[in-house]
Amino acid sequence: MLSGIFVAPAVTAITEALGSANAVEGPIAVIGNAKLAAALATNREVIPVALSARAAKKLPNARADLTTIAPASLAAVIGVDITDDDAWPETLRTWTRAVRDGGAIVFVDKNHAVEASRRALCAGLSELEQRHAGRTVITSGLVTHLATL
Repeated sequence: MLSGIFVAPAVTAITEALGSANAVEGPIAVIGNAKLAAALATNREVIPVALSARAAKKLPNARADLTTIAPASLAAVIGVDITDDDAWPETLRTWTRAVRDGGAIVFVDKNHAVEASRRALCAGLSELEQRHAGRTVITSGLVTHLATL
């Protein structure tokens, strides 16, 4: 989705979202976009996830999926095109499981601000924010793991 020319504005908006969510320390996972993962890795610990085999070879620490990452171990998960994912409830459960309490989930989508907000709310994210970088919409929210008594 993100061509090389649009990566810089998206990275700026994502960095602002992570700062606003206080998810500035700890590793983050970037799902589905090698260019975005590489751009964010210049100043953060990034775990690229679900990349093509060719892209995964170029990035250290790449993972096939989030199941190999310990629950509640990430500061944030950044995912691309959640509004195009038919299995989005399960996808967001997997992302939420990997993020620590108070961490952030960030969606990077093209022109689907309302649907991204709806899916974030349905996933139980709080303190939603949206930023725009051209036609790209950056939606972020905080993860809350409720303790069971």
